[in-house]
Amino acid sequence: MKLRQIRPPAYAALPKAHERAHSKIENQVVLNRLFPIHARLRRVTTVLLAWSLLAVSAPGAPQPGCTGSVALGTFRLSIRPFGPGPPLPLRSVAAIPGGSRLIWNPIHLAPQASKGAEVAAVLVPASGEDLITLDPRKASEKTEWQLPERPQVIALLFGPEGLSDGKIKSLVTHNPELLREMAVYAEQSSEVESLIQQLAAAEQSGSGADAVLKGFASQYGAAAPRLDPKASSDQQAAVLLKALLPASNTFDPLAAHTAQVQQSGGLAGSLAGMFFGNPVALAAGGIALFQNLKTAIFPATEFRSAFVPVSGQSETTLCTKNVAPPASKTRTGYLWAYRVPQVTRPGVSIEGTPHLPLGSKSAVAIKIGEGSTSKNLGLARDWRLTPVGGGASTTVAVQVASAGSLEIDVSNAKLAAGDYQLSATWDWDALPVAGVLHLHPSGDYSRAILDRGERDKLIEGSGTVTVKLSATDFEFLEKTALEPSAGNGKGEEISFTLPKGKRAGPQDSVVVNINTAKRGSYRLLLVQSGGATGEVPVTILPPNPKISNLPVRLNAGDERETIHLEGEGLERIQSVVSDVGTISGAPNKHGWSGEVGLNAGVAKGQKYALVLKVSGLETPIRVPDAIEIVGPRPAIRSVQRSVPATLGITLAADELPAGNAAGLALTVDHLNSRARPKVELGCENGEPRQHLTLSPGESSGGASLSFAGPGALFLSIDAGTVGYVGCRLTATVIVDPEGRSDAFVLGRVIRVPRLDKFTLTTEKAGDSSYAGIVEGHDLDVIEKAGWDADNGVPVESIPVPNPGDSSRQTLRVVLPWPAPAPHAPLYVWLRGETNGRSTTVTY
Repeated sequence: MKLRQIRPPAYAALPKAHERAHSKIENQVVLNRLFPIHARLRRVTTVLLAWSLLAVSAPGAPQPGCTGSVALGTFRLSIRPFGPGPPLPLRSVAAIPGGSRLIWNPIHLAPQASKGAEVAAVLVPASGEDLITLDPRKASEKTEWQLPERPQVIALLFGPEGLSDGKIKSLVTHNPELLREMAVYAEQSSEVESLIQQLAAAEQSGSGADAVLKGFASQYGAAAPRLDPKASSDQQAAVLLKALLPASNTFDPLAAHTAQVQQSGGLAGSLAGMFFGNPVALAAGGIALFQNLKTAIFPATEFRSAFVPVSGQSETTLCTKNVAPPASKTRTGYLWAYRVPQVTRPGVSIEGTPHLPLGSKSAVAIKIGEGSTSKNLGLARDWRLTPVGGGASTTVAVQVASAGSLEIDVSNAKLAAGDYQLSATWDWDALPVAGVLHLHPSGDYSRAILDRGERDKLIEGSGTVTVKLSATDFEFLEKTALEPSAGNGKGEEISFTLPKGKRAGPQDSVVVNINTAKRGSYRLLLVQSGGATGEVPVTILPPNPKISNLPVRLNAGDERETIHLEGEGLERIQSVVSDVGTISGAPNKHGWSGEVGLNAGVAKGQKYALVLKVSGLETPIRVPDAIEIVGPRPAIRSVQRSVPATLGITLAADELPAGNAAGLALTVDHLNSRARPKVELGCENGEPRQHLTLSPGESSGGASLSFAGPGALFLSIDAGTVGYVGCRLTATVIVDPEGRSDAFVLGRVIRVPRLDKFTLTTEKAGDSSYAGIVEGHDLDVIEKAGWDADNGVPVESIPVPNPGDSSRQTLRVVLPWPAPAPHAPLYVWLRGETNGRSTTVTY
């Protein structure tokens, strides 16, 4: 039934008080929905009151029932096209063409609805012409209305006791802008309810609200505010409200108002208190309209609050507050309105050549044709993938993730790897998506390994090092991180590079960047799309061994030589190999020592590399020119000794008297005089008194060295200045670069007396012995005295120092008489010796 068109003042021209009432009620309702967001969110119920639009929810949401209220009934509203096609739920239809049929199908009506309960429809034509009312029908029976024009808004009036055709006419005649305003308010309310649902889900799962706010902002084109977790719930709600409804900036949530409602702990309880705690608390600005209409148009009609909890798109439950019956001769009526999107089928195409992993979610960039938006694309349904070239289609879950992006979830779809085309259903028509999706199996990261030699790059102190992994497909790698194997340190996300770029087809390798600041064992974590993970053990090694005494010089002509390496980290050397010969050895506290058997043909001037097998390294370290072959080592072939004749006592050939200079002539093979050789003196059998090293022409420590001709050196030395008594004095000739000769024993350091005079006295010392006096130095070493080397008489006296010269001594000895011959020489025994030594002193 058409009515004449009435053009009332626009919303902007309403009286200021009326406008403020709209704004405050609108914001109050949304705010009260948001107040409990950070309390114990339990269940989300999208609510719409009389004069407000039903908030659209995702299909399949559970039906919560009428919390704290009374259900008027449950029904289905659907649209059947004028042409071929099945009925579709009203809220799933993007565009309703003229001639379509609106189908009312009651599921259940509450007992308070009489047999005369009626339902009627009112249309706001998309053409902008007069409002259209459709005849009231019995609410208890399935019925249909044909829509003569394409509708912009569809409203249902439900009268449990019947409807007055005149009241309906009066309502739409006096308030032609009412349904449009309701649609605007309801759209805002729908967005707020959507946010509440998402925050509730985040609260139940334990995740934060930041990701929800960012996704919501992207979906609805609003700014995502950052909430202060220390702020109260009402302050946080006010921040969200201002972001969603900028017109609410002047709203004071604490101001007194006739529509202020009682709050409760949970979201559902808060909403129930808002709707049922105050008889005039109507959603989306309905309170001012309700009061005006109640007093001016419907003196005999009481309109009560009603709302519709979100269910699936097919079924709707109408609820109302539980209050006393209306006054006598007063009917109760309920109004519900829906704004039809009226969005034409968009053109959609996939951007680029996306490669997606099987078994997970992926975001795909799309391009939408002019005149449509990502938000409108949410009306598409029944998304499916069809193999390119033909085959059965598979249903997949698709969400409009953000502007220009779809989230395609194939985690529960049984799909084989291959190329697919994406499509959906738009109302009763197909919605093809141009472009091809390439689906691939995810890589098995348990097989990932570092390429050979890559581990050797991970040396402490090398900075950020790039290493290559292979042995699986890394196409869908999303994140890499490095964490200590012991679990006692914080993991660090690290960057990586795929050779073809991300999502560019199968990739058999990846390069990751590892910081080598600290040595130790680590896990390289690999995370791919869908959350599948893998790990690769890696070790950041200590710095490689460093040899400080290079080159090591070996002498031509030797069959075997010792080899010694000095430096840092040599304890990690497991073996040493070289073409110079066979090397054996092991680390020690001084470095690394061993022996080398030289190969035949090794000649002076050649250089050889050392190859070190080091613990932790896959590839041995090659040290070039580490060995240099030089000429033969010097060798001391013989020594000639000369000692002072003034000692007055016979010395053995190898004895070097301490305190007296001895001359030593050394014959040396391979002595290069131009190389300025050195002679190192020491003791073969113990620590010397002092270490002494001389070069020809030098004097030091009571010793001097000189060239005595080709291959000859002359050493003048007091052996007692180098070695203690008993020291087997050695000499080592050092020539650079040929090296050191073997140590050669020069003689044994001995302490001997110096005998200056012997006098046999007339003092009788027994039947056949007389006393004698020996004069000289160091006489304390004499233990016996006699006339031959086999028969000695023990010396019982001790030396007596000379008063004028303390170094000169006298010693009383006893000798048998007669002597074997006139002026026979004296024999003395040094302490510890078994044979006497002849002397040059006689009686």
